[in-house]
Amino acid sequence: MKLAGQVKVLTKDEMQTVHEKALQLLSEKGIVFQSDKAVETFKAHGAKVDGHTVYIPKEMVEKALSQCPPSFLLEGMNAEKSVTVGEGLLIHPAGGEVFVRDYDGKRRSATLKDFADLQKVYHACENVNIAGYQPVSPSDVNKRVMGLHCLLTSMRNSDKPIISPMELDTIQEKEECLKLFDVAYGKEGYVKEHYLTWHIATPNSPLFYSEFACEGIRVFAENNQPICLVSAPMNGITAPIYLYSTVILDVTETLAGLVYAQLVCPGVPMITSATLTSGNMRYATWECSSPDSTLMLGACIQMYREFYNLPTRSQTGVTSSKTIDFQAGMESMQSFLFCALAGVNLTSQTVGALSNLMTTSLEKCILDNELVDRVRFILNGMNTSEEYMGMKELMNCKPCQDFLTEESTMLHVREGWQPSVSDWRSSDAWEADGSKDVVETAHEKVLHILESAPETLLDAEQEKDILTFIGKIEKA
Repeated sequence: MKLAGQVKVLTKDEMQTVHEKALQLLSEKGIVFQSDKAVETFKAHGAKVDGHTVYIPKEMVEKALSQCPPSFLLEGMNAEKSVTVGEGLLIHPAGGEVFVRDYDGKRRSATLKDFADLQKVYHACENVNIAGYQPVSPSDVNKRVMGLHCLLTSMRNSDKPIISPMELDTIQEKEECLKLFDVAYGKEGYVKEHYLTWHIATPNSPLFYSEFACEGIRVFAENNQPICLVSAPMNGITAPIYLYSTVILDVTETLAGLVYAQLVCPGVPMITSATLTSGNMRYATWECSSPDSTLMLGACIQMYREFYNLPTRSQTGVTSSKTIDFQAGMESMQSFLFCALAGVNLTSQTVGALSNLMTTSLEKCILDNELVDRVRFILNGMNTSEEYMGMKELMNCKPCQDFLTEESTMLHVREGWQPSVSDWRSSDAWEADGSKDVVETAHEKVLHILESAPETLLDAEQEKDILTFIGKIEKA
């Protein structure tokens, strides 16, 4: 039996209550959309508007939800690596981290080379399904064209599906990013006919969509590219102190953005996101990996997957640890396993993230790749067919015998899970091999990946066209 979706935080009645309270807030309290275009769009479709406050009726929410597909195909540069978002569990890179922590423990600002190295590692990790995004913000690139260079770097180093960078600060930069996909695929308008990337739109809690967020939704929806809505309230800071209330706020803000996207482009795919965090009043910080945060993530995953039947992402597999240590492993596994068992379809921040999403580590990417593999094996559950009952073996066995030489053992011995980084050898064998810890082993794997990675996966004509496109923008 598959185990995904077995963890429940809310009862059916509690989920219904969350939905009803969200509808109440949308229709009676309203939500601010800073964009004049967004306000006019809502008004044209019959919503009540007061200044920039939009009151969204229940019927408009229900119609928008009915238009959203439960899954969609996200295409990769290599068609064989395309993935279906909304089915199973997919992993994509971190986004928003500022620093890189090197193997020697030094934390520093990131460069475009660091960005490239991360893409090479994502490409090599079989449990990372999607590349690109913005695991670090390179400090040595002209910010005006940083997004384009990050996108080109992603395409050069991975042929998996590529997510657009986060920091596309203007409408022009967003449009240029989408145009680069057309250039890469060699066909004008290719983007509008295929799902190739998505846009992250984040409201400012409580109940506010900035013009930047609104215009991001509009531009990507007009180009028929999926929208990922990342409401990220922090209980006690940008949301009430109550966990349940913070979940209600998250759902309210997500439904508001979803309605706007569907008004712009009916049927455009939506990705909901459980990205709630917990305010830590003791240190005046927020915690992405606390048990409080984990419960809120689980509740939102349940709402978006079970109640609304939408592709659901979560910011999980995270830690507040500043380095790769027991705390990092404990918190990463706690949040990721819980969200996976709750039925999440897609996760970010799951490979490489440290220090409450402020830092990225190449070695932790390798370790997290194994963590994901462990959890995927667990999610598949156990085979409960008649053969796997082993009744023939049990009925014929003698007391205290072993089963090492049984025919069934020989046939199925390789079905069990095996680690890629963790060391399961005897202590003597481990010591004879230098007593390496997992971080050292991960570092060796990183070096091998970087040394063996090709210079580019793009063909010469693709790369020339993309560089020409970027060059024209740089000179403008």
